[in-house]
Amino acid sequence: MRVLVACALLLVGCHGRGAGAAPADASPAVEPSVVSAPVVGPAPSDDAASPAPVLVASAAIVPTPPPASSTTFPAFRKTPMPVEEVAKLVAAAPELSRVGPDIAYFDPGDGSYIVRSSADHSGVAFTTQPLLWSPEPGQQVLVVAARGKTASFVAAWWVLPEGGYRLASTFVMLGEVAPVALAYRPAEHALFWTSCWLCPGETGHVSVREDHHIVIVQD
Repeated sequence: MRVLVACALLLVGCHGRGAGAAPADASPAVEPSVVSAPVVGPAPSDDAASPAPVLVASAAIVPTPPPASSTTFPAFRKTPMPVEEVAKLVAAAPELSRVGPDIAYFDPGDGSYIVRSSADHSGVAFTTQPLLWSPEPGQQVLVVAARGKTASFVAAWWVLPEGGYRLASTFVMLGEVAPVALAYRPAEHALFWTSCWLCPGETGHVSVREDHHIVIVQD
């Protein structure tokens, strides 16, 4: 059973495949993480049962996109990033701690995400390698689909103009290491992830919101 994890600003939502899916952590990355705190109210009367504490989410700070560059980038560009470099990015992200060690790319020759699907995939490019994506002018985002020892994940990092990366969003599939690919049509800016192309619950998208933040969700 696959447990999918995603998070939006001030709202934590957990998605599971099938009944009985266990809750899990969420994305996009927040700085700091969303914190729950008890709501303080008037003391109950002596003859009233004490209510259970109510937990509310405190304010969270969503990572800020870097300033746009004057450079024009292609919409999609594969990048031969060594998996060791991705492992360092994963290790530095608390949001990806449940992925576990032994980060690895999926086998590019597997193709099960196409074989298991009956949906039309003409004109769609699939890759298990890291992808540089430009969702807006002057911005580049490193998007990776990979796995650890105990989970698969899709994660996005802004490429900073001064060098380096800033975590933008994560999507973790706990207890699942089946191949996940990134998918796109070269003439468009839409970016998808999939373990079975357009199969219910096994495809999602990576997108940029109106406030320029990146989200990774399940469709």
